[in-house]
Amino acid sequence: MSYLANKTRVSSLTVGGVDYTAAFIDWTCSDQSAYKNGCLQTTGSLKLGFYSGGPVIEDYDRDNFKRGVQVILELTEPGGSTYRHPRGLLYVITSSYDIESEELTVQLGCRLTMMSLTEDIDDLIALSPVPLDPAQVSFANCSAAFSSVGKYIYQDNAGALQTGTFFNGDSFQGVASGQWLSVLGLTALSASPLQGSAAIPDKISLSYQVPRDGISEDRKGLIETVETDSYYFLTYPAVVFVRKNSDSTAAKPNGTLGNIGNTFSAGPKAAKASGCGNTPSAPTGATVPSSCNEGYELQDAPITLPALRQERQESYYDGPGAQLSRVYTQVRGPAVEANNQYYADQFTYCRTTWGTKCNPNGSCPLLGMETILLGYTETIYYYGEANELIRTIRDTYLTTLSAAQPANWRSGISGGIPQDFNPNLSTTELYRSSRTDTENFQEGNTKVQKTTTFISNSDKGEGTGGSLDALDGIKTVKIRRSSSNTTLDISPDIVNSATTETKQESTTVTLFTGRFKTPPDETGPYILEEQIPVPLLLPTQAQIDAAVVSYEDYITRFVKGDSFGIQVGEAMRSEVATGWEPGMPFRYFDPKKNKLFALRMDATTWGVSRTESAFVTNGIWIGTSNGTVVLPENILGDSKPDMGGGTTPPSSVVNPAVNSETSVDSGTFSWDVDVFFSTDSNVVIFGNDGVLPPPPSEQTIELYRTFTVFVEGLIVGPGDLLETSTGGSIPVDLNGSLVVDGATVVDADIFS
Repeated sequence: MSYLANKTRVSSLTVGGVDYTAAFIDWTCSDQSAYKNGCLQTTGSLKLGFYSGGPVIEDYDRDNFKRGVQVILELTEPGGSTYRHPRGLLYVITSSYDIESEELTVQLGCRLTMMSLTEDIDDLIALSPVPLDPAQVSFANCSAAFSSVGKYIYQDNAGALQTGTFFNGDSFQGVASGQWLSVLGLTALSASPLQGSAAIPDKISLSYQVPRDGISEDRKGLIETVETDSYYFLTYPAVVFVRKNSDSTAAKPNGTLGNIGNTFSAGPKAAKASGCGNTPSAPTGATVPSSCNEGYELQDAPITLPALRQERQESYYDGPGAQLSRVYTQVRGPAVEANNQYYADQFTYCRTTWGTKCNPNGSCPLLGMETILLGYTETIYYYGEANELIRTIRDTYLTTLSAAQPANWRSGISGGIPQDFNPNLSTTELYRSSRTDTENFQEGNTKVQKTTTFISNSDKGEGTGGSLDALDGIKTVKIRRSSSNTTLDISPDIVNSATTETKQESTTVTLFTGRFKTPPDETGPYILEEQIPVPLLLPTQAQIDAAVVSYEDYITRFVKGDSFGIQVGEAMRSEVATGWEPGMPFRYFDPKKNKLFALRMDATTWGVSRTESAFVTNGIWIGTSNGTVVLPENILGDSKPDMGGGTTPPSSVVNPAVNSETSVDSGTFSWDVDVFFSTDSNVVIFGNDGVLPPPPSEQTIELYRTFTVFVEGLIVGPGDLLETSTGGSIPVDLNGSLVVDGATVVDADIFS
């Protein structure tokens, strides 16, 4: 038996119409999986090297290979035919030049990749199979819209956007024919399980959203409030003294009574008045000993006090799609947190005035522990015509006390004028400490974010003498420009997923039965939770039901196919090169086990060097084929030499083939049948005369019933069954039967 020897090689490589074939080193790209993904992006890289007399690849300023330039790759197969690689038209995203190796690496992407960068998705929206809510139009949601009905969109090798259904042609009546055959040990360069050791689900619980009663009122006016109370301890900022027995020890921290003499008390006496004449009044309870007791010494000690900090955040949802329109956050706490230096000086001023050796703190109160409004932040969001975030303004307000400096309260000479200590700084007046104004807009294909910041002059330590408003302070402007979405702010929260009022429904899909053993009861069933990614905003219930059935089939086949799938590596072949599309059906054969499987090409990685071309694809399992594989001696033109006798080798290529395939077994056909029964009983009490007397009291009646259920089942030929409604129910107009009149009956009673 001959082996496949396919030396498909590069025919030409052009970048922006310029021939770079002589500089070509290698080329790779990958297609995204279609599993829960509708927009199948292709990304890759191209490596070019320096050759004497070849094209110039040096690109220090990264300007020669601009984003959006076309890169076209053509291949030549051993037979001499030339064709474009299946992913042979991509676009430059960026490039990097390696100075030492003199190699240029160019990052590539398809049109969908560009759309994900720029969010320029008008062409994509026009092809969306499910209408999107105006507040939810984005590249990600367009991708979800395609996958929600089992469809996809990709860019072909001519640069056009193409749509399709991944499992097109697969149903319970049959599956699509394979367009090429991979043979283990013969044509396949590699083969491995796709999922590995992951557990296989038994059921899928599928939920989805449908319109309730048309367009909602956006839930405008909804206010969400979050309150947080924090209890903590803080150290008072002033220096506080305590009198301590001089003979205290670690064992006796309070000292001994023998070290303390007699005492007597006298009224308070103010210290020498200052030149400013602002001696504070005597504190309450300021009676102190007139002389100190021998045996004591003064020590400074921190004072820790309990405190409460309260934060309250109010979120207003008045934007389009119930998006945030305003966020107000306020903070309340001890006044000492606004300006601890002020309260430390105030306590020190009182202590130095009224303190004595025997009462060093002068009975001065610890001011500033009352709760005040420390400040608040207000954020306003503005939206554009497409309900996108275009501007955010955030203002922060603080108390004027927090801006005060020692010169605003300490006694002394200010500007040649005597000044008293000011104990009456306001704790209620507020000023705008800062403003941040962020604008998002677009200039051509470039996204721009302009951030203007205003900072109050209080940050320069000038105190409260001048204007504190941030708009009269320091202004800075920062502008960011980018072709990616890195300049975009994260969108604020929204209440619901769309401006359309929706309700949630669900259904259950059975994948397998009997794939786990009990006990223990915890072994199963394993139920996989899934959700249709976007609301099904379709005009009729019939269209919604059809979309749900499509997604059920899509997610069921993908979960099964991923569980039993095979990753296959192959050299490039003409069938794939000329007929590839996402979900391309093919067959895989294991000669040793005599197993033939039906698979579909999902995520695929492609590689091309100067002399070879190959690909590795995730084969999504469809089922087991009953076909027969024919393996000719001449696999791909690799004929045996004519030694002077025998049959002349065939002159044309003879590929492996599958014959007589009549069915593909998916391994299981399971469904759930839920039948709901309800009963009621009417008890009537009456006498011989037929008169119904009122019951004297509550009475207990024993009721015995027997309930018998008869179930019938049959198997009919393909195409002889009608479709059930969403969730497996039989429509009323089918009179309880899904069997078509005149159906071919295969088994009239499957329960006999």
